[in-house]
Amino acid sequence: MDDERFYFGYGSNLNDADWEAWCNKRGADPTSMKCIGSAWLLDHSMRFHYHSTGRNGGAADVVRDEKGTVVPGALFTLSDEGWELMDKKEGHPRHYQRGSVQVVTVEGQVVDAITYTVTPKKREASLVVPTEGYANLIRDGLEIRNLPIEHLISSIEKYDSNSRLQHVFVYGTLMRGESRWPQLEPWSSSEVEEGHIMGRLYHLGTYPGVRLDESGVVHGELHRCEDIEKTLETLDLVEGHDEYQPGEGLYVRVPVSVQTVNGAVWAWTYVINDAPNPSTWLQDGRWAS
Repeated sequence: MDDERFYFGYGSNLNDADWEAWCNKRGADPTSMKCIGSAWLLDHSMRFHYHSTGRNGGAADVVRDEKGTVVPGALFTLSDEGWELMDKKEGHPRHYQRGSVQVVTVEGQVVDAITYTVTPKKREASLVVPTEGYANLIRDGLEIRNLPIEHLISSIEKYDSNSRLQHVFVYGTLMRGESRWPQLEPWSSSEVEEGHIMGRLYHLGTYPGVRLDESGVVHGELHRCEDIEKTLETLDLVEGHDEYQPGEGLYVRVPVSVQTVNGAVWAWTYVINDAPNPSTWLQDGRWAS
């Protein structure tokens, strides 16, 4: 991925049919944009504070926000024609502007990308409600990728809502009774559940590491943390997550879907950045100090 330029989409461009219809109406080639997978924009929230005449209502934006917020979306490749088309569709540079971001794929890989955000002059200081049709475009694009929609719902209901994930999934030394449990204990509520994620657990000496992988299962604990910002400030230091250069830290923090007896819950977990030696894989997916 290092030699390519990627586009991160979080709104209506998650909907393939909307992109195809827009291109076909203009005699353009919709295959000039190709989706390569889902991704997350950390420390951001969705906003509806811009009125789009083309959409007859609010249109989505993302803004920098506190630690623990996240916006789901997808990564795309665009041909030269595709970038020209996207600039036109987004109203660049008058309505939306290009910006560089770092996103984390659902596999835990950090990728540099370009996204579009509303220009300061076009932002309003209050909620601009989108039409039901526009909101459904985004909802359908998220759901087809098995991504959460709670951030979309809350941003439509409240102007300054935060796209927070309030849970943390731990699988090693941060679990109850383990050596680093005292670091998490002050922030954890009484709502602790057993759960598992798809991935591979590796034995790295005195601690484990996870790589997200559909071929394995990792067992651990799901903790709800009311003050998720303070929780992650602590855990980022413990795990060596670099919020400014996520790909350079020992671990990268990424949302995962945790399966529990009460259903699936989206939560933060920490994924080891460098692939471990395959021989250290703990195939039962359980850590024991």
